[in-house]
Amino acid sequence: MLTHYKRPLLAIALAATTLTSVTLFSKPASALFDKTRFITDVGVAFFAFHHWVWNPYKHGAFQAGAPHRTAALVKAGLATLFAVNRLKAADHLAHTSKSPLLHKLAGAIDHMEAAFASVGQNLKNKVFDQKGIDNANNSLSSVDTLSKQAGMTIHDVPVKIPGVG
Repeated sequence: MLTHYKRPLLAIALAATTLTSVTLFSKPASALFDKTRFITDVGVAFFAFHHWVWNPYKHGAFQAGAPHRTAALVKAGLATLFAVNRLKAADHLAHTSKSPLLHKLAGAIDHMEAAFASVGQNLKNKVFDQKGIDNANNSLSSVDTLSKQAGMTIHDVPVKIPGVG
Protein backbone atom coordinates (compact mmCIF):
# COMPACT_ATOMS: atom_id res chain seq x y z
CA MET A 1 0.00 0.00 0.00
CA LEU A 2 1.38 3.37 -1.01
CA THR A 3 1.61 6.08 1.55
CA HIS A 4 0.20 9.50 0.94
CA TYR A 5 3.47 11.18 -0.12
CA LYS A 6 4.62 8.33 -2.41
CA ARG A 7 1.66 8.61 -4.80
CA PRO A 8 2.67 12.01 -6.26
CA LEU A 9 6.26 10.78 -6.66
CA LEU A 10 5.03 7.68 -8.47
CA ALA A 11 2.88 9.83 -10.78
CA ILE A 12 5.85 12.11 -11.55
CA ALA A 13 8.14 9.13 -12.22
CA LEU A 14 5.53 7.56 -14.52
CA ALA A 15 5.06 10.83 -16.43
CA ALA A 16 8.84 11.28 -16.81
CA THR A 17 9.22 7.72 -18.08
CA THR A 18 6.41 8.21 -20.59
CA LEU A 19 7.85 11.50 -21.86
CA THR A 20 11.33 9.99 -22.16
CA SER A 21 9.94 7.04 -24.12
CA VAL A 22 8.00 9.31 -26.44
CA THR A 23 11.09 11.49 -26.99
CA LEU A 24 13.41 8.55 -27.66
CA PHE A 25 11.07 6.74 -29.97
CA SER A 26 9.35 9.62 -31.72
CA LYS A 27 11.76 9.15 -34.62
CA PRO A 28 11.03 6.24 -36.91
CA ALA A 29 13.22 3.24 -36.13
CA SER A 30 15.09 3.73 -39.39
CA ALA A 31 16.15 7.26 -38.39
CA LEU A 32 17.97 5.91 -35.36
CA PHE A 33 20.40 4.02 -37.59
CA ASP A 34 21.00 6.46 -40.47
CA LYS A 35 24.79 6.49 -40.06
CA THR A 36 24.97 2.70 -39.84
CA ARG A 37 22.82 2.26 -42.93
CA PHE A 38 24.84 4.94 -44.73
CA ILE A 39 28.16 3.26 -43.91
CA THR A 40 26.79 -0.13 -44.98
CA ASP A 41 25.43 1.14 -48.31
CA VAL A 42 28.64 2.98 -49.14
CA GLY A 43 30.69 -0.04 -48.00
CA VAL A 44 28.76 -2.26 -50.42
CA ALA A 45 29.49 0.23 -53.22
CA PHE A 46 33.18 0.29 -52.23
CA PHE A 47 33.29 -3.53 -52.37
CA ALA A 48 31.56 -3.73 -55.75
CA PHE A 49 33.95 -1.19 -57.23
CA HIS A 50 37.11 -2.62 -55.68
CA HIS A 51 36.33 -6.27 -56.38
CA TRP A 52 34.74 -6.07 -59.83
CA VAL A 53 36.24 -2.90 -61.36
CA TRP A 54 39.39 -1.55 -59.72
CA ASN A 55 41.25 -4.83 -59.09
CA PRO A 56 40.54 -6.28 -62.58
CA TYR A 57 41.47 -2.91 -64.10
CA LYS A 58 44.79 -2.88 -62.24
CA HIS A 59 45.48 -6.45 -63.42
CA GLY A 60 44.78 -5.58 -67.08
CA ALA A 61 41.52 -7.54 -67.42
CA PHE A 62 39.93 -4.76 -69.49
CA GLN A 63 42.77 -4.33 -71.97
CA ALA A 64 42.28 -5.41 -75.58
CA GLY A 65 43.34 -9.04 -75.98
CA ALA A 66 42.96 -9.91 -72.30
CA PRO A 67 41.42 -13.35 -71.70
CA HIS A 68 37.71 -13.18 -70.84
CA ARG A 69 37.77 -9.41 -71.40
CA THR A 70 34.13 -9.17 -72.50
CA ALA A 71 32.89 -11.10 -69.47
CA ALA A 72 35.04 -8.96 -67.16
CA LEU A 73 33.67 -5.76 -68.71
CA VAL A 74 30.04 -6.85 -68.45
CA LYS A 75 30.44 -8.07 -64.85
CA ALA A 76 32.20 -4.83 -63.92
CA GLY A 77 29.39 -2.84 -65.52
CA LEU A 78 26.69 -4.74 -63.64
CA ALA A 79 28.61 -4.48 -60.37
CA THR A 80 29.09 -0.75 -60.84
CA LEU A 81 25.40 -0.20 -61.57
CA PHE A 82 24.61 -2.21 -58.43
CA ALA A 83 27.01 0.11 -56.57
CA VAL A 84 25.12 3.09 -58.00
CA ASN A 85 21.92 1.66 -56.53
CA ARG A 86 23.55 1.49 -53.08
CA LEU A 87 24.99 4.98 -53.51
CA LYS A 88 21.52 6.31 -54.33
CA ALA A 89 20.26 4.78 -51.09
CA ALA A 90 23.19 6.32 -49.17
CA ASP A 91 22.64 9.65 -50.90
CA HIS A 92 18.97 9.64 -49.96
CA LEU A 93 19.92 8.94 -46.34
CA ALA A 94 22.52 11.70 -46.38
CA HIS A 95 20.07 14.27 -47.71
CA THR A 96 17.12 13.30 -45.50
CA SER A 97 18.93 12.54 -42.25
CA LYS A 98 19.19 15.03 -39.44
CA SER A 99 22.87 14.16 -39.07
CA PRO A 100 25.15 17.09 -39.99
CA LEU A 101 27.90 14.56 -40.70
CA LEU A 102 25.82 12.84 -43.38
CA HIS A 103 24.85 16.22 -44.85
CA LYS A 104 28.56 17.03 -45.11
CA LEU A 105 29.20 13.80 -47.06
CA ALA A 106 26.18 14.20 -49.37
CA GLY A 107 28.00 16.27 -52.00
CA ALA A 108 30.85 13.78 -52.26
CA ILE A 109 28.34 10.93 -52.59
CA ASP A 110 26.56 12.84 -55.38
CA HIS A 111 29.84 13.10 -57.30
CA MET A 112 30.73 9.46 -56.65
CA GLU A 113 27.28 8.32 -57.79
CA ALA A 114 27.60 10.22 -61.08
CA ALA A 115 31.12 8.88 -61.71
CA PHE A 116 30.04 5.30 -60.98
CA ALA A 117 26.93 5.58 -63.17
CA SER A 118 29.03 6.73 -66.12
CA VAL A 119 31.57 3.94 -65.68
CA GLY A 120 28.83 1.36 -65.16
CA GLN A 121 27.04 2.26 -68.39
CA ASN A 122 30.29 2.20 -70.36
CA LEU A 123 31.42 -1.13 -68.93
CA LYS A 124 28.00 -2.71 -69.35
CA ASN A 125 28.17 -1.69 -73.01
CA LYS A 126 31.67 -3.25 -73.20
CA VAL A 127 33.36 0.16 -73.54
CA PHE A 128 36.56 0.60 -71.55
CA ASP A 129 37.16 4.18 -70.40
CA GLN A 130 40.36 4.47 -68.37
CA LYS A 131 39.72 8.11 -67.40
CA GLY A 132 36.24 7.23 -66.17
CA ILE A 133 37.55 4.44 -63.95
CA ASP A 134 40.28 6.70 -62.58
CA ASN A 135 37.67 9.43 -61.93
CA ALA A 136 35.41 6.93 -60.12
CA ASN A 137 38.35 5.77 -57.99
CA ASN A 138 39.23 9.40 -57.17
CA SER A 139 35.64 10.11 -56.08
CA LEU A 140 35.69 6.95 -53.95
CA SER A 141 38.94 8.10 -52.33
CA SER A 142 37.41 11.52 -51.68
CA VAL A 143 34.41 9.99 -49.87
CA ASP A 144 36.76 7.72 -47.91
CA THR A 145 38.96 10.66 -46.85
CA LEU A 146 36.02 12.88 -45.88
CA SER A 147 34.39 10.12 -43.86
CA LYS A 148 37.65 9.37 -42.00
CA GLN A 149 38.09 13.07 -41.21
CA ALA A 150 34.59 13.03 -39.78
CA GLY A 151 35.36 9.97 -37.64
CA MET A 152 33.52 7.37 -39.75
CA THR A 153 35.53 4.58 -41.32
CA ILE A 154 33.97 2.91 -44.33
CA HIS A 155 35.11 -0.62 -45.12
CA ASP A 156 34.28 -2.82 -48.08
CA VAL A 157 31.14 -4.82 -47.27
CA PRO A 158 31.24 -8.05 -49.28
CA VAL A 159 27.90 -9.02 -50.79
CA LYS A 160 26.75 -11.29 -53.58
CA ILE A 161 25.83 -9.08 -56.51
CA PRO A 162 22.90 -10.30 -58.65
CA GLY A 163 23.95 -11.35 -62.12
CA VAL A 164 27.65 -11.08 -61.37
CA GLY A 165 28.52 -13.97 -59.07
